[in-house]
Amino acid sequence: MQQLGLFPEESGALPRPDRVWLIDGHHLAYRSYFAFEKLSTSRGEPTQAVFGFLRTLLKLLREDGDCVIVVFDAPAKTFRHDSYAEYKAGRAPTPDDFKPQLEHIKRIVDLMGLQRLEVAGVEADDVIGSLARKAEREGYPVRIATADRDSFQLLSEQVQVVLPDGRVITPEVVKEKYGVEVSQWVDYRALVGDSSDNLPGAKGIGEKTAAKLLQEWGSLEGLYAHLEKLSPKLRSSLESSRDNVQLSHALSRIQTEVPLEVDFRACHRRDPDRMGLREELERLEFGSILREMNLLAVPAPTLEGDWPPPEGAFLGYTLDRAQPMWANLTGLGAASPGRVYRAPADAKELRRFPELRCLAAKDLSVYAQCAGVWVPPGDDPLLLAYLYDPSNSDPASTARRYGAGDWTDDPVARAQVAQTLWDTLQTRIGHNPQIAWLYHEIEKPLSRVLAQMEATGVRLDAAYLGQISEELGREITYLEAQIHRLAGHPFNLGSRDQLETVLYDELKLGSGKKTTTGKRSTAASVLEDLRSDHEIVDKILQYRELTKLKNTYLDPLPKLVHPRTGRLHTRFNQTVAATGRLSSSDPNLQNIPVRTELGRRIRKGFIAAPGMQLVTADYSQIELRILAHMSGDENLKRVFQQRADIHTQTAAWMFGVKPEAVQPDQRRAAKTINFGVLYGMSAHRLSNELGIPYAEATEFIERYFAGYPKVKAWIEQTLAGGREKGYVETLFGRKRFVPDLNSRIKNVREAAERMAFNMPLQGTAADLIKLAMVKVQPRLEPLGAHLVLQVHDELVAEAPEAKAEEVARIIQEAMQGAWSFEVPIEVGIGIGPNWLEAK
Repeated sequence: MQQLGLFPEESGALPRPDRVWLIDGHHLAYRSYFAFEKLSTSRGEPTQAVFGFLRTLLKLLREDGDCVIVVFDAPAKTFRHDSYAEYKAGRAPTPDDFKPQLEHIKRIVDLMGLQRLEVAGVEADDVIGSLARKAEREGYPVRIATADRDSFQLLSEQVQVVLPDGRVITPEVVKEKYGVEVSQWVDYRALVGDSSDNLPGAKGIGEKTAAKLLQEWGSLEGLYAHLEKLSPKLRSSLESSRDNVQLSHALSRIQTEVPLEVDFRACHRRDPDRMGLREELERLEFGSILREMNLLAVPAPTLEGDWPPPEGAFLGYTLDRAQPMWANLTGLGAASPGRVYRAPADAKELRRFPELRCLAAKDLSVYAQCAGVWVPPGDDPLLLAYLYDPSNSDPASTARRYGAGDWTDDPVARAQVAQTLWDTLQTRIGHNPQIAWLYHEIEKPLSRVLAQMEATGVRLDAAYLGQISEELGREITYLEAQIHRLAGHPFNLGSRDQLETVLYDELKLGSGKKTTTGKRSTAASVLEDLRSDHEIVDKILQYRELTKLKNTYLDPLPKLVHPRTGRLHTRFNQTVAATGRLSSSDPNLQNIPVRTELGRRIRKGFIAAPGMQLVTADYSQIELRILAHMSGDENLKRVFQQRADIHTQTAAWMFGVKPEAVQPDQRRAAKTINFGVLYGMSAHRLSNELGIPYAEATEFIERYFAGYPKVKAWIEQTLAGGREKGYVETLFGRKRFVPDLNSRIKNVREAAERMAFNMPLQGTAADLIKLAMVKVQPRLEPLGAHLVLQVHDELVAEAPEAKAEEVARIIQEAMQGAWSFEVPIEVGIGIGPNWLEAK
């Protein structure tokens, strides 16, 4: 690819620039916002203005040797606003998502080493006009990059205007296209007006008429001196519009004598901050622009090499399905600097490696274990990318974002992508010690633990679950009959449209308020509000819950028992949840309900192997304890330090009674608020949860924060930091980006706020249990024990019966001592033959 002249090979300013480029930054950014189709990152952050601006800028700046100055409007009123209150008043309000994009653009301009200029009280037009005349006087050719036609008045033999599409405007072009001289351009604009700037011009005078009048009379002054020679209609129009024309003329004229201390030699294009620019463009997911701007390491020509590859090579592989325990290896390759290697798709070839370095390394390790080969996962570029930004959740989009290549089905290409992505990300890790720590101390070693857990699996009592499924089937059939009786006729309960008709048209329940789709919602949250209106609603909700559990767990799980191992194998995902939590899939075991009787019965179906016991260890109120530590609230810390009941103590403060006098409903209210505050529960939600008036719910929340004043301060501090930095982070430095914190749309902003102050708590809890897993696994292996499940704040291990007590103690110690906090960390443990009875 041709190297752009934007970044010269040698640093330092040239003695004298070849030309001066003046970029109308704000105008090009605003035009790009509307000219380019909607574009956003995988995090949902809009980027089309930034992308369009850069595309235009790079198209214009392909030659070296220029002085480049990018001019923006300063955030202050100018003389035009003071002269004419309605100046630009006709423009639509600036979109909410434009301003943050403009800030990205300014940051990128600075990182590119280009001169950025803003002058308070002076519009960008006037700054550009003054710079153009100054450069012209000093003998420089000048190019002005803008789409603003007011700039045509600056044209001369040395000054040209370059439009975003690349067209060059000269005095000759203006004469040919508009029929006027450059010297007449301000008069022409004064007659025609400009709706975008709310300049009125002369009523009834269009472009052709204005050009004809100026051709005949030379100028506005000459035109108004000879009004009597015009037709009555034109004379009347110009006479009645005289004040508007004069105002338009004054406002359209660009000032060219603004005193600016600019040395064009000194602002010659400088070397960019390549690392900073690369990080910014990676964050915006501009992989193509990264390549175009030559910010990626160009790999040496690829040569075929003889298998096996050298130690440290990155592997590429393909499996025929996502669940590696059920997959077949369909392709294997490797890449090291300058060479690629092809191998037979044979698991035995993996024995050659001390560890598997590749994208999604854990999956290949699990596959290898299923094939009888144990090779631990090693460096995984995807894990590192996920720590830089949790939206980096899959190989294809992450490779595109960092310009690492295309994620094809060719295993050799995948190996090259892995190597390039690793090299790209490694150059940044030295500037991010927290990310380096998270990667080396948590995520990389955790992938080894998870690979073993996935390959080990958990034993399932298929016959027991089958009995529950049959029982549920009978109950579902009975519920369906009851619902049909209450509706007055049979209908398809799986059809939302038929259910909508029954509830809102036939039974006349609720208001039947329509959603954005024009249909009335039958979602569970809506039906909950209707539960007391009619008996049918409760039956429908029961039917849905039982059907979901039967179809999601009871029927599928026994079919997923692996024929070779006789166990159930889930897949733990390290790069899915934005908070850093693990998730599971194929099947998902994270969402088995624990508070319902049926959910507990399902857990009883997860059993220990003969001669073994299941050991469970569960963090107690971990997020509240983390809140006490991170907020530093003395009252909250004291409750945990004294090992008091947090909900009883909170109720005592809220209701002004002694702890021993707290009533059950008071404790329930306090418990709801204690956990609700972690997720930004509103007074409206609390009133619904507790069945109390809104005013009372508001008072409860105010009392809560009065009892724990530093909690409120910490929430406000976290939100302020998130708005300023664009992200929030855990105690260990794991980041989550929250661009919507600055949204002007209330619902969007409030949702982002709830997400922002919950993430440091939930994410720290996730980091903590991951760290505990890494520490505990090596201690379990000598005892013949192993972890089998991780669900939220809970670990489940399988241990020999004789060693179960010791294993429980080791896990408890590891979880409690994984990190030091200002409050004690409590872990409840249990031992039993199945998941339920071990609780």
